[in-house]
Amino acid sequence: MNEKKKFGELLIEKKIITTAQLEEALKKQKELELPLGETLIKLKFVSENFLLETLARHLGCEFLNIAEDDYKILDKSLVKVIPMEICHKLRVLPLFQIIDDETKQLTLAMADPLADYAVKEVEELTGCSVSPILTTSAAIEGGINKLFDVKVSVAKAATMEEDSDTIKLVNKILLNAVNLRASDIHIEPHAEEVHIRMRIDGVLQLVMAIPSSQHPAIVSRLKIMGSEQKSVMKIEEKRLPQDGSLSRAIGGHAVDCRISTLPTIRGEKIVMRLFDKDRATHVGRIAGLKMSPRMELEFRRCVRQPNGIIIVTGPTGSGKTTTLHAVINEINDVGINIITVEDPVELNAPNYINQSSLIPPAGYTFGRALRAIMRQDPDVILIGEIRDRETAEIAVQAALTGHRVYTTLHTEDAAGAVMRMIDIGVEHFLVSSTLVSALNQRLLRKICPYCAEEYVPMRVEMADIGIDNHVIEEILSNPDKYKLRRGAGCSACRQTGYRERQGVFEMLTVTPEVRNMILQKQNSDVISEKTRESQSMNMIFEEGLRLVLSGVTTLGEMQRLPRGDYKMKSVERIFLDSQIA
Repeated sequence: MNEKKKFGELLIEKKIITTAQLEEALKKQKELELPLGETLIKLKFVSENFLLETLARHLGCEFLNIAEDDYKILDKSLVKVIPMEICHKLRVLPLFQIIDDETKQLTLAMADPLADYAVKEVEELTGCSVSPILTTSAAIEGGINKLFDVKVSVAKAATMEEDSDTIKLVNKILLNAVNLRASDIHIEPHAEEVHIRMRIDGVLQLVMAIPSSQHPAIVSRLKIMGSEQKSVMKIEEKRLPQDGSLSRAIGGHAVDCRISTLPTIRGEKIVMRLFDKDRATHVGRIAGLKMSPRMELEFRRCVRQPNGIIIVTGPTGSGKTTTLHAVINEINDVGINIITVEDPVELNAPNYINQSSLIPPAGYTFGRALRAIMRQDPDVILIGEIRDRETAEIAVQAALTGHRVYTTLHTEDAAGAVMRMIDIGVEHFLVSSTLVSALNQRLLRKICPYCAEEYVPMRVEMADIGIDNHVIEEILSNPDKYKLRRGAGCSACRQTGYRERQGVFEMLTVTPEVRNMILQKQNSDVISEKTRESQSMNMIFEEGLRLVLSGVTTLGEMQRLPRGDYKMKSVERIFLDSQIA
């Protein structure tokens, strides 16, 4: 059975086309002399995007949906890698190249994923191994035209610093960051060398050091790359901070990057914030947050309330945006109008969710965006962050008029969301009548599964991080029941003992009892203490200990959690209160 027939049968199996449509397409294919996929598209049996997404999953490769008017991901230094006539003939578009002593790899967008001859020809022409990515024919053609049209302007813009060695080095830095799942890249000039650190699982790690002589060329290259979108970064300006952005296909991933420069006494420091859109699309639903069973059940109930405000709190980088997107993914439906306003949009949402990104220089602020959104017939509004009284008041009015509002605040604990709203300027009675729940969260590094080992903790180790004596006694007296683990360090975790992160949560549900306490102007400590018992709520420090004793993370990671001034529950009670009653 040939590959075309196999693909046709796959489409039937997935109920994308019918058997009759496949037979008609096979007949028409002979007449048109086109591949089966293009024939199905010509007959309007399936859209090209949907067809390629299905085929990409079937073949185990990536699908990159490039908008016809958006070719910002193109690496303009690739104009000499493959001649334009070869690109047109093979219907391919070079996106990203990495060449060093160990790697020779070219990321190649293709319209025909079954064209092995095209991959082979490109590999012979470039001497690189090809990593194919699927995209549409329109994107290929538009990208080819854009890539080769800008060849002259790129040549004019390039400076002596932007030589091929610099391009290769910058590409290598970006590829390493994507492969290491880094969220940020720090390029820091020092007296004798430049340190390149990357934030991996929330912690900065030194990845490489290069001679200081290469620093000016790297900065110039990144400023040119950072000027490809709306921002303009001036190469000659070294005295003032600058901001830019770029988009690239790096190592098979569509990556957006924000670039920030800061003048220092040794030169310009650069920080790049990476948004891997392919990994971001894997933001799942509430189950993927890995809350305790009791908390997940209550949180699901809260997000399904017909109106009111749900606030997710925590410091910067604690995963608040990911949690909110898990919520809107959970409730997303063709019958609900969900609109988000974010600064900026970091995660791409699926169909039926409308995302709006702020543009403060143009006067497009949270307040202005929310007033416009209220005229867009919304059912659900996601506000990236409540920063001022105007935003808070509009959010409250939206909740009072029957809308669901999801947003974030920066507070130490869940009950602190109540006080923060009041401090911003919202009246007590409005907070009590609109707030549905508050969720406080942090991210803890998970123990590397490849080098995890059991160990017996020292008493002083637990006492130093704030664990109460009665809890320490309970843990040490039950070594068979409570087993702690840690990572020994291996190549998979770069000798850190950790790999990836998981959320830890504390949740406050606004019950009639909580409403009365808000109206009585009780402070957050009183609200936390009383609801801790009435709602069987574990504080975030106690939830962290539960994860430690479950073998997810370590005692050292608990130092990231606020301790609070309260007596801890017993370990048995902590585990009991995490289960569904």
